[in-house]
Amino acid sequence: MKIIADENMPNVSTLFSSIGEVSLTPGRSLSSEQIKDADILLVRSVTKVTATLLENSNIKFVGSATIGTDHIDLEYLSENDICFSSAPGCNADAVADYVFSALSHLYLNKKLEWLNKRIGIIGHGNVGKTVYQRFSALGCDVVAYDPFVESDSVRLVSLDEVLNCDIICLHAPLTKTGLHPTYKMLGKEQLQKLKPNTTLISAGRGGVVCEDSLLIRHDELGGKLNLVWDVWKSEPHINTALLDKVDLATPHIAGYSKQGREKGTWMVYLALCKFLNLNPKLDYSKAISQGNITEMSLNKDANLHEAIARAVLAIYDISRDDTRLRRKYRNAPSFETFDWLRKHYVERDEFNTCIATQTSYQDELNAIGFKHLNT
Repeated sequence: MKIIADENMPNVSTLFSSIGEVSLTPGRSLSSEQIKDADILLVRSVTKVTATLLENSNIKFVGSATIGTDHIDLEYLSENDICFSSAPGCNADAVADYVFSALSHLYLNKKLEWLNKRIGIIGHGNVGKTVYQRFSALGCDVVAYDPFVESDSVRLVSLDEVLNCDIICLHAPLTKTGLHPTYKMLGKEQLQKLKPNTTLISAGRGGVVCEDSLLIRHDELGGKLNLVWDVWKSEPHINTALLDKVDLATPHIAGYSKQGREKGTWMVYLALCKFLNLNPKLDYSKAISQGNITEMSLNKDANLHEAIARAVLAIYDISRDDTRLRRKYRNAPSFETFDWLRKHYVERDEFNTCIATQTSYQDELNAIGFKHLNT
């Protein structure tokens, strides 16, 4: 059995070599010629899996180690009896970590005291739900907008109400059809509702925000917006005008924790084993890495904002990725730089791999995502 896999899927050879012959390839440049004799195709979000790619191939199973499916022609797969599996929720903790790293950075560098602000979340899928739960566990005033969700456990409000919040987290998928398409969902009219000093964290999909309209609103507010940007409309091309305005810029790596990426590969591996009616050869503990910092103690005199910021940034400092992106783009302002940064990403751990202890704020640190003492 021949398996073609994106070279950036962690542990892919280790997990899948017991099933077949694994060949690794750059995901964005994958061609129909490369897969014509393959049985299994394993991708990430950079590969567009369409009829053009798959026709005249022997592919029987497509696995995407990502939460989104906007890069997959699901209708074509269904019509041609090709099994598909993705990894919903695999990077939810990683993206939530990204959000809190951004807020920690903004607290230390711009004195943004976010714990007492009103927080709005757009998109209440696996990622949005995780982010919402963390803010809620912290006792924050948090609401969400998602027209496809009905739940008594979340404070659902209109899009206008979310846009009136002090901090807005974008975690919506990219859709262009249906009752509520998200493509350019935040256009000129919606962005006019942003107040001065609003914080906007975009860590879902590029294209949900009209970048040109955001630049106009940024100038209208005299630059009084805090912008954290992980996803870009024309990836792998970056809007350099927007890059100059945002506080933090990263190359679509919000979900790129070591454990999150490993969970994505693991979930697809289990799906393929089920499809082939095979028993998995490895177990979860062997497929998911332990953290590098397993325990830390914080100064008991720190205030809550400070304690959270210091703990969070000790595990993942988002400014590292921002600095790396800007430096690389200064030296090589090319779309190839975007993929290079993703391919050569410096691994980071999730908060849940570490115990953070601070007597006064232990519950809050656990709410952020740090490992409990008794687990």
